[in-house]
Amino acid sequence: MRSRRTNGLIMIGSLVVLAALAGNASRGPDEIALAGAGQAPAVTVTRTPLATVAPTGDDASKAVAKKASDAGAAAKKATDAKAAAAKAAAAKVAADKTAKDKAKAAADAKAKAAAATWAVTKVVDGDTIWVSRAGVSSKVRFIGIDTPESGQCGFTEARNALRGIIGGQRVTLTAGAQDDVDRYGRLLRYVDVSGVDAGLRLIKKGYAVARYDSRDGYGRHTRETAYVRADIASPKAACAEPDSGGSSGGTSGGAWPLSGDRYPCPQTRPVKGNEDSWIAHEPGDRYYNVTKPEQCFATMSDAESAGFRPAKV
Repeated sequence: MRSRRTNGLIMIGSLVVLAALAGNASRGPDEIALAGAGQAPAVTVTRTPLATVAPTGDDASKAVAKKASDAGAAAKKATDAKAAAAKAAAAKVAADKTAKDKAKAAADAKAKAAAATWAVTKVVDGDTIWVSRAGVSSKVRFIGIDTPESGQCGFTEARNALRGIIGGQRVTLTAGAQDDVDRYGRLLRYVDVSGVDAGLRLIKKGYAVARYDSRDGYGRHTRETAYVRADIASPKAACAEPDSGGSSGGTSGGAWPLSGDRYPCPQTRPVKGNEDSWIAHEPGDRYYNVTKPEQCFATMSDAESAGFRPAKV
């Protein structure tokens, strides 16, 4: 009987111990409470280290967006650089084209100016010249002025003055008279050189007078007002009278015939007309002294009326 009771108690105690152990296991090591007296059993505490936090969805999106933004900025920078290079190249091409166009325009203007001007080949007297362009020669009578004829006081001075203004240069011829040519077939033109009206300059210096205009039946010309005003204001240039010992009229010291003249004409008709060449020479021309005349004329205009042309030298 005692033995059976003892066994029963042992069994109950074992069940209590097992129940206690099962309760402690379910609470974890940090919650185990020590019950009763005596030394508490040793408990081992294990701590798990914190795991690395992975980027959330927003952070990943921001990183992707930043990378895309950086790539876009780099692409834009490359595009801008390419556009700037293309713009610079286009500007250089445009500048080169502009320079070429300017050079061409200058060359064209120069060619046009040369085509519009005439070379003076001979100054016949103070109001008549010979000009040439593209192989064509023309005799020109100045519009609206008159200068002394050969043998008259002031002839040499007027001719020399005109030579000083236009000799050896290119001139512009401008129409403006009522007629295009005079009765001798000479072109009626204003003669300008480098913007200077040669006829008006002669009037202002006293070598020419305003004439052949509306006041004497030739019709009004476009520069008449300026010519008449200048004529009124200008003094008459001094001249050496023919045969007075001066240089006028082709004489030398009043002597006639001229020294070295092999075939002289009468002093009143000094212009020599050579029928072999149909060239007329007047005192002062290079070949005057050696020219043998078939006809002699008082003026070059008379010689031209007879069919002769003035010598060019």
